[in-house]
Amino acid sequence: MADIKEALQQKILAFITQTEMTENEKNQKFNELAMTIFNYQFKYNQPYREYAKLKRKTPLTINQWQYFPLIPIQAYKYLQLTTTNPSEAADVFLSSGTTNPTQKSHHYLSNLLVWEQSMISGFKKYVLPNQDKITIFALFPDQLENPNSSLSRYVSTAIKNFGTQNSHVFFRNNQMDYDHLITALEQANSNNEPILLLGASFSYVHLLNHLKQLHKTFSLSNDSIIFDTGGFKGKSEAVSMIDLYTNLMTLFGVKRQQIINMYGMTEISSQCYDRNILDAYQEQQIYYTKKTPHWVNIQILNPETLMPVKIGERGLIAYYDLANWDSCLAILTEDMAVQDTTGFTLLGRIKGSEAKGCSIAMDELLNRREIK
Repeated sequence: MADIKEALQQKILAFITQTEMTENEKNQKFNELAMTIFNYQFKYNQPYREYAKLKRKTPLTINQWQYFPLIPIQAYKYLQLTTTNPSEAADVFLSSGTTNPTQKSHHYLSNLLVWEQSMISGFKKYVLPNQDKITIFALFPDQLENPNSSLSRYVSTAIKNFGTQNSHVFFRNNQMDYDHLITALEQANSNNEPILLLGASFSYVHLLNHLKQLHKTFSLSNDSIIFDTGGFKGKSEAVSMIDLYTNLMTLFGVKRQQIINMYGMTEISSQCYDRNILDAYQEQQIYYTKKTPHWVNIQILNPETLMPVKIGERGLIAYYDLANWDSCLAILTEDMAVQDTTGFTLLGRIKGSEAKGCSIAMDELLNRREIK
């Protein structure tokens, strides 16, 4: 099995790092690799195999990624969805558990080669297309502080691969180090040094409140970036994204096109980004919709029937991530979105009666588990 795993990983890494492809080539290679991964997961991921058989979808009955059985994202809280022995995993990412601390998602990774390459390639393309290094000021704990958080691993990987020697994490021991952060911001401001502020939405809310109390404002350089990882779930204070970004523009002296939002979660291995920085770099019309990297596809599904909706209609995100090679490639999220020809826009978490399709899928999965 070790040889099979190594060969599969090399195919995925080669596809992630391949940048010159026509759309037809990309679609063909994506489907071929997705089928290879589905075969692998059907063979070695027992809970997923049982669910796929329940849905009558096996490597013998389907040949297109769009028809893969979608594992409900909640299943990561109840099942060991992995192709390897969990005790042998190189790492395991745990969700925050804000809804229920006793039930956290477990995402096992047999190693981090593909996860890291996915992160690096996506970050380079959509966040830093015009530069190799930038000073990163992190407003979220890194891997040292929070070793089982995928976002903390993300922060550490970003600093390691793209941060200058002046990069720093300003969140330690569950609190923001405002004093040293302000000093660092003032220094960067006076030197006209581009910086990348990297934090969750709630981090910015608290930072902005603190700066307003001090009557502090900044004028960051034109190449600076404010990176919002999203997320208000379980937090004491939430504001609209329009209000948040307006306040960021005012207090940091940046343009809207310098603010970028990421879509990611514990259970997936690849992130999606707003396309505005890449659009500006390519000197084309700027959009603020999100794009998937070429090793990720999505479908927008009717929340009740789980059938694809028409372009422009709201629905539930089905996420197909080739970098999730050793867990589940096809995931049914709980996030609503609308898609058009430029990308997709997040609309928030699914609510109440909208979740019928998710609930049915989860019931089927758990009932299958009990029968076994």
